[in-house]
Amino acid sequence: MFQGVHTVAIYVSNIARAKEFYIQILGFEHGWDVHDNLTFLKVGSTHVYLEGGYESHEITDKSLRLSFFLEADESVKEIFEALRSNGVVTIQESPEQVGDDTWWFQFQDPDGNILEVSGKP
Repeated sequence: MFQGVHTVAIYVSNIARAKEFYIQILGFEHGWDVHDNLTFLKVGSTHVYLEGGYESHEITDKSLRLSFFLEADESVKEIFEALRSNGVVTIQESPEQVGDDTWWFQFQDPDGNILEVSGKP
């Protein structure tokens, strides 16, 4: 039925803050702006659609959510330290080993959307 995911939509409260986070902190590329409250970014071959104007809600470990796994060239531990040094909120205190040579952790964007990183230690 489906062949892949072309675009991921992320709903945020403040589009300017979200764009800064995804471009400056995570290194996504700016694609194009549709209008003041909607923009497209690119990460690899995937488009990310940011739409502002939504309300943030408190996030707990039992909150319903959709998380995004990110692929990276750097080690998971290096990414973890880089994000924390930029003030990014991580869910775990450190990356966790989830396979023979696979490590993983979760972090939040400014609106509490959860993103996940997995890869080499």
